[in-house]
Order: sequence, then C-alpha cells, then structure tokens
Amino acid sequence: MPGNLPYLQPTAETVAVQRTTFTIDVLGRYICSLWHEAVGAGGAPFDAVVIGAGMYGAYCAQRLYRMGKRVLLLEAGSFLVSEHVQNLARIGLDVPSPIWPGQEPGQPREHVWGIPWRGNDQFPGLAYCVGGKSLYWGGWCPRMTAADLAQWPAAVANFLGATYPFVEDDTGVTQTVDFITGHLYDALLAAVQNAAPLTPNIDAASVGPAPLAVQGSPPASGLFSFDKFSACPLLVDAIREDAGHSAGNDAARRLFLVPHAHVTHLEVDQGRVTALHAHVDGAQQRFVVPANCKVILAMSTIESTRLALRSFPTPLMGRNLMVHTRTDFTVRIRRAVFGGLPIHLQTAALIVRGATPNGVFHLQVTAAANQQSHSDELLFRMIPDIDSLEQILANHDSDWVAITLRGIAEMKGDRNSAVPHAGSWMNLSPYENDEFGVPRAWVNLALNAGDLQLWQDMDQAAIALAQRLAGNASNIEYLYDNGWQTTPPPLNRPFPEWHRGLGTTYHECGTLWMGDDPSASVTDINGRFHHISNAYACDQSLFPTGGSANPVLTGLALARRVAEAVT
Repeated sequence: MPGNLPYLQPTAETVAVQRTTFTIDVLGRYICSLWHEAVGAGGAPFDAVVIGAGMYGAYCAQRLYRMGKRVLLLEAGSFLVSEHVQNLARIGLDVPSPIWPGQEPGQPREHVWGIPWRGNDQFPGLAYCVGGKSLYWGGWCPRMTAADLAQWPAAVANFLGATYPFVEDDTGVTQTVDFITGHLYDALLAAVQNAAPLTPNIDAASVGPAPLAVQGSPPASGLFSFDKFSACPLLVDAIREDAGHSAGNDAARRLFLVPHAHVTHLEVDQGRVTALHAHVDGAQQRFVVPANCKVILAMSTIESTRLALRSFPTPLMGRNLMVHTRTDFTVRIRRAVFGGLPIHLQTAALIVRGATPNGVFHLQVTAAANQQSHSDELLFRMIPDIDSLEQILANHDSDWVAITLRGIAEMKGDRNSAVPHAGSWMNLSPYENDEFGVPRAWVNLALNAGDLQLWQDMDQAAIALAQRLAGNASNIEYLYDNGWQTTPPPLNRPFPEWHRGLGTTYHECGTLWMGDDPSASVTDINGRFHHISNAYACDQSLFPTGGSANPVLTGLALARRVAEAVT
C-alpha cells in the first residue's frame, strides 16, 4: 500500500481513514497496520518479532529498525496518543488508582488500563496501548550505582556503565538543570548539601540535580526541545520514515506495528520458537516464525513471564520477584529558612541517596512555594497560554515552602526458594483463565525482615533530613492525619498513611533474571532464554537485582543490549 494510504477497521479491503463522531483517525491509520498488511505483504522474512509496544518494546523495535532489521511489532492494546500525556494540553488522561485485582471491573479503566493478573496486593495494572507506561511515567531516571551493579554479571554491568550516557542523552536526563532552575532550586540544593552530612544513613556526596527524563531546552539552534520522554515518538518517527522509504510497497517495509494483537502462546520445537498464536481483533492467528527470526518478549515483567511460563517453562521462572518500598512524606518549612526567595512561585527537585546494612534507598526531594502545598503538582505540566502562566506564578505562599520527600528503597529477591513460598514470587494461576482461555498470573508480594527494617530506616532518614533543613522545630510542620501537625509523624505505626502499597510503584522486576550460569538464572547476559535459541526478554524482568533506582534508565539500556544481541 502507499506509505500514507489509510484503511478503516479490520478488513481485507482498502478504505478511507476512519471517521468517528468526533475524530478523524489519521494518527492511528498512518502508524498502525492490519495483520494481513504486515504478515501477508510478502518481502523478506522478519528478523525479529517484538511482543509488546510499551516503553521497552517500542524502544527495542525502533532500534532494530535503525540497525537495518525487518521487525514485526505486536501490541495487545490500541493506539492512544503519540507522546507523553504531559506534553499535551490537559486532555484528562490519568493513571487510575490502584485496586485489588479481584475488583478489576472487566473493562479498561481510564480507557486503556487493565489488570491482567491476580495477586495479594493492590495494583494500578498496565496501560494497554502503544507506548504503554512511557505515556504516563513519572520521569525519574537515576542510574543504578556501582554497588548495585556489582551483583550483576560483569559483562552486563560494564555494558550499563558504558551505555547509561547514551540513554541519558536519548531521554533528556543529561540536561539536568535546563528544566529545574531558579532561586528555590539553588537554595534547596545548598541546604540539602549542608544537611546531608549530619543525617544518618544519607550519602552526602550523592546530593544532586534530579535525573529527570525531560529536556526543556532545544538540543540545537532551530530545533524544538524533547520535552518529557516517551518511547512512542521514536517508534512513530521510525514507522513513518519506513513508510516513506518504501514508496507504497508493503513488501519493502521493514517496520510494522499491529495493534489489538494479543499473543497467547509460543510454539517450541527442539529448543526454538517456531510459531506464535495471537488473537487479533477477535480472530485467531498463527504466525510461523522464520528460521533466523528472533522473538522478543517485552510485555512487562509479569506478562512476559506469564507468556514464558505458558510456552517454555522452567522451575526458576517467577522467582526473584522484586518491587520497591515507597514512602511519601510532605512537610512545609518556613520560607525565611531559604533566604531571599522571590515572591513568585518556583519549583525545585533533587535526588539524595542513602544506605544501611539492609540495602539502599534514595529520596526524590521536590519543593514548591504554592498555596496547595503540592510540591510536584507543577513539575510536569504543559502551559497553554500566558494567562494560565500568570495565574500559576501568582499562586504562591508567602510563608511556607512545601517539600515532599519520596523515598524509594530496594527489596531483595529470592532466587533459591521454589515457588510458591512465603516471600515474593509469581506463577500461573491454577484457578482462573483470562478472556482468551489462558491462565492468569498470580503475583505474591511480601516483605522480609530486612526489607521492613530498611523501609523504617529510610523513613527516619527522610524525617531527619527535613528537620535538618528546617533548623528548629518552629520552622517545620508535617502533613498527616488529614492536616498540618507541629510534631513529626509517629514512625512506629503498623500501617502508616505515608507508606504506599507494594504493588503501586510500577517497578516489578527480576522474574527472568540474567546470569552466566543456566542453572542459576533464566536468561543469559544478552537477555536470551538459556534453553531457547531464538527467544529473548526485553523489560524489567531481566534485572538480577533491583537496587533503589527507578528502573527505566536501566531497562532502556538493556533494550539496546538486546537489540544489539539479535542483530
């Protein structure tokens, strides 16, 4: 078909761009392909099939295309928008609140969010759409530390150390102070640098600018900035480039994105994936995997592991499940503590790392002198006009600066205990199938004594740091029990309101972890399943350990490694 020839809904006939009551689906039509367009157009065999077009699958697929490969990208969800929702006007696309999986309503929440698994904690689920969580994620992108990576295979640790700078350039993290600037930022940075050496378990040398995947300034003269990173624009650009180069000949195309393609099973013969089964717009399809084609699972930790368990299980799969423990403290400190701040509203953000014998943590410190005392309310927001800007800048608090200390601490995985056990793990459920007749995953999250102690130590460090910033008790108030309190929160509460549920961080990882030894790991140092010659994982499931770092920077770096390995 011509590179920009539109089609309507699934059919073998050529039709016009679909027009709904309110919209013209130009974006979806120009970016996505129907099943028969992708697999029935002829041309060279596919070099790779990537399952899942989220943060990592989209990134990996476009990298493979850029490296000269022919790629089929299958996505269970729809095309929604072409970039991060916070780069758009306020259109009302939000992440839904976590719920118990058993309360899943049977239809997507917030249009695209579903919970395919069941478990013992609350979860927000997955965004079933092209781009996945990369359309919604928070943007914090710290590196894993050298101490974290010392527990990884040496070759992978070395690769990550060398590759982090490239991914930081790709995501905008390198430009650390083009997005957060001003008097409040300078004052907060100096204050935290002074307070950190006096705060137990805080690494004073770690205090620095927030590693945010946002680039607010142009990368070169005459170019627009990247704004908040999503994998979706990279994928869209690659698809449209491919459509243009093919001059209307689908057989010459090298990158196809097929939405509404839910892969349910992989056929394996003599240690190789030979075919995949998918439900595509209500019809069952079987795709024969070409002889030299690689199959890449990039559906998220839980769903990639579920497909692996369904298709070529081993006893190790599903062990080593890790998330992060999370605390959100909000305090307010008198404005005078930070010196001569200008009266108009400003925001600031920093990162602070810490460690105890039980593990590592970091604090994401955000600050704003706004009347609502929501320190990160304006961190990522598209401002459409000057009137809105003036209204925001005038929304200052003359007396207080609100500061949120969001703590993220590691949890240790268990690779040795057979599933099920008392800790964290996942497996196929023996009790419930999904709408395609496939067993759902069961996700079990549990803290061990060391995890709990680290969480409590992190809480103490966060409060101690805030108190050091304030200087004395008259300069600080704490937000808990539905209001501002002059006394610090009682950290010995059994279920404190400042603790977030284990399933709410979107940071599940580890269940298909990498390693050199096939008897002690699921995948090799390139993400390939040890016992399957042409199948790879490409998401957070590959992590041997989680550290405390938000996982995206490391996950994107590993996506580059997988792309290089399959070429």
